[in-house]
Amino acid sequence: MYSVTTIVLFFVLVNSISGKSRDTPKICADVISRERWGGRTPIAVDYAIVPVKFVIIHHTVTPECTTERSCASVVKSIQDFHMEELEFHDVGYNFLVGGDGQIYEGSGWHKVGAHTRGYNSRSLGLAFIGDFSRKRPSSVQIKAAKDFLKCAVELRELHEDYKLFGARQVSQTASPGLYLYTEIKDWPNFNSSP
Repeated sequence: MYSVTTIVLFFVLVNSISGKSRDTPKICADVISRERWGGRTPIAVDYAIVPVKFVIIHHTVTPECTTERSCASVVKSIQDFHMEELEFHDVGYNFLVGGDGQIYEGSGWHKVGAHTRGYNSRSLGLAFIGDFSRKRPSSVQIKAAKDFLKCAVELRELHEDYKLFGARQVSQTASPGLYLYTEIKDWPNFNSSP
């Protein structure tokens, strides 16, 4: 029996040998890498089988950020909290959406996050930086998230018929906040019943 890690590495190797590189589609904006925002090395990494079929939207309930520097600082503090206080192996979210309109790499592509029990191995956890219980995210943040999801489909990291949920639909939480939850109900692939 082969491990998920072995299978993922096999497919990466086959694609590189066959010349099928994954060129980044034009819709994909640059993702701010862990190295760029100053991320720590994860304690361990588990790989997901892609494409995943679910997207779970969260909010971080942290201060908002409007520049790369301030967003990097928030993402670092989230990683510290997740690893030190919650004893996660890494940032729980796969990616985070900054108020500056940029996407920040969390645990990353084809990795099992720690954001939604029961869904971690089969979903992409996308967190909006900020608290959206009493206000709507900025239009820049919303556009960045929508473009990112289109990109994830084009990269075949996310199934083209994926289902999108707010975290509150699949776990005991108020996340992603009332205003963000109301917003995502109008997004393509939103599903009202998990």
